[in-house]
Amino acid sequence: MKKTVIAFAFLLALTSCDKDFLDTVPESTINKDQLATSASANQAIVSGIYSALRSYGLAIGSNHEDYGHKSVLAAMDMMSNDMLMTKSSWYQSFYTYVGRQQTNSRSRLVWNTYYPQIKSTNIVLGGIPSTTTDQELKAIRGQALALRGYFYFMLARTYGPTYVGNETKLCVPIYQELTLEGKARSTVSEVYALIEADLKEAIELLSTYKRQNNDSVDKSVAEAFLADVYLEMGKYPEAANMAHDARQNYTLLNEAEWMNGFYITKSNETMWGATLNSSISTFVANFFGHFDNTNPSGYAGGMGVYKNIDKNLYNSISDTDFRKKAFVPPSGNSIYPSLPAYANIKFRDPTIDAGSYIYLRSSQLYYIEAEALARSGKEASAKEVLYEITITRDPSYVLSTNSGSALIQEIIVQKRIELWGEGYAWYDMKRLGVGLTRDYIGSNHPAFGKFNIPVGDNKFIFQIPQAEIDANPLIVQNPL
Repeated sequence: MKKTVIAFAFLLALTSCDKDFLDTVPESTINKDQLATSASANQAIVSGIYSALRSYGLAIGSNHEDYGHKSVLAAMDMMSNDMLMTKSSWYQSFYTYVGRQQTNSRSRLVWNTYYPQIKSTNIVLGGIPSTTTDQELKAIRGQALALRGYFYFMLARTYGPTYVGNETKLCVPIYQELTLEGKARSTVSEVYALIEADLKEAIELLSTYKRQNNDSVDKSVAEAFLADVYLEMGKYPEAANMAHDARQNYTLLNEAEWMNGFYITKSNETMWGATLNSSISTFVANFFGHFDNTNPSGYAGGMGVYKNIDKNLYNSISDTDFRKKAFVPPSGNSIYPSLPAYANIKFRDPTIDAGSYIYLRSSQLYYIEAEALARSGKEASAKEVLYEITITRDPSYVLSTNSGSALIQEIIVQKRIELWGEGYAWYDMKRLGVGLTRDYIGSNHPAFGKFNIPVGDNKFIFQIPQAEIDANPLIVQNPL
C-alpha cells in the first residue's frame, strides 16, 4: 500500500493496515466525541499501532525486508561499520547505501513505517483531551504521546541531520492533527521540541500505569526514549538522569540468559518488544529469517546470506568476555561447523517462525548514562556505571583507567559489542561523526560492501521517498 501525505488522513478510524484491526474499529462506529470518553475505542487504536509495528508488508509491500519496527532497526545496522552480509540478497540495498536514494523502494521503509502510525496517535491525542482526569484515558494518551515522540525521533535521525550544530536545518514534516494537506519540512529544532514535549508529557501521564506485559510502552520506556533523545541533543546531565531512572526495576542478564538467542521478550532486560507466534509471523519475512544464521529455513541459514560481525569489532572483544561466544571464531564452531568465521550466533529462533522481537533492552541505558556522565565531567561516576554492566559480561574486566576521549571511546565500543544487531550502530555513527570504514587491511567485508564513506557525506541522510515528493509539492529534497 502506498502511504504518502495525501493519504495521511485517509479515513479517521483506519489507523492501521492490519486487517484484524480494521475490522475491530470500523469507521462508522466511532467519532471524536466518543473517543474523548471511550477507553476501549482508544485502546483499540493504540493496540492497532503495536500490531502494525510487528506486521509484514505495510511500508514497502510484498517485501521480505518489511516486517515493521524490527526491520527498520535491522536495516539501519546493515548500514553501519559493525555488520556485514556474505551474499548480495535481501538488505543489500541498505548495506550498499543504494536504499537511501529517493527512487529506491527501500527509502520508504522508515517513512512508511512511522508516519501512518503517527496518524493513529494523532487520532487518540485529538480525542483524549490533555485535561482528562480519567486514569485509564491518561494512560492511553501517555502511550500515544510516547509512541509519537519516538516515531518522530526515528524519522528525524533517518531523514534529517544530527541535532547538535544543525538545529536550523530541515528535518521532517510535523503532523499533530489529521489533515489532507501536505506540509513542508520543519527544522531540526522544531521536530526535537515536539519529541521532547511529547515524551515529557508521556512520562507524567504514565506515572501510575501498570502494563500487562512489555508489548506496550510504560513510563520506563518513555524515559528510555527521552534519555536517547537527550543524548542526541547534547543535553548530557538530563540524558544521564533519565537513563538512570529508566533502568531501575530491570536486572542485567547473566551469561546463560544473554546467550539464549534473543527470541523471547520475557527477560529481565526487555523493556519493550512484540510477542509473536506462528499465526502472526512468517519464517521468511521476519527478523530471524534474515539474521539467524543457524536456521536452515531462513535466508541467512538456509541460503547462506550470513550476517556477520565486522572483524575489527570482533577483535576488540576481550577473550574473557562471554559476548565473544556470540560469533564464530576464525577457528570455527563445533556446534555450527558449517558457519563461516565471524558469523553471528547471537540471534537464534528455535521455533523457526515464532521468535519474538526485542525492541529495547535496559542494557542500552547503562551506555547512555555512562557516556552522558563522561561528557558532563563526571568521569568517576561514568566509570562506575560502565563497570557495573561490563563486569557482568567479562569477569576479568577492571574499572577503567581511561579519561577524556579515550573513556568515551571505551564506552562506545562496549555499547557496540553489547547491542550488535539491535539497531543502534548507524545512528550512533551519525551522532558521533564516525565515517564508514569497511575497506581496510584484513577487512572481512565482501567486495560489494567494501567501501568507505567520509564523515559529513550526504549518504548519511536518507532522501525523502519519491512518492512523497510526487504527492507533496512543499517537500524539499535532501541531496543525493
